[in-house]
Amino acid sequence: MDDPMAAHDEVRADLLTRLAEQAMSDPAFRAEAAVDLEGALVAHGYTLNERERQLVLRFRAALEEAGIDLSLGAPPDPEHLAALLGR
Repeated sequence: MDDPMAAHDEVRADLLTRLAEQAMSDPAFRAEAAVDLEGALVAHGYTLNERERQLVLRFRAALEEAGIDLSLGAPPDPEHLAALLGR
């Protein structure tokens, strides 16, 4: 029998992919998220479960640690991003 809580914590790769694509292509979204991540997610229709939220926060922290400016300028270099993701 399926555990209803497991489905609640399921990582939806399609949702996270859309979120990442918007974060890379939409400077206004990046600026909003830099000030208020939760508010930006809600305003743009993203409803993340706790597991997805933690993945986003960890990924964001990794980018910041790597010195990638999350709010201004051009999106991260795809090769640098791939290296961070271990690809």
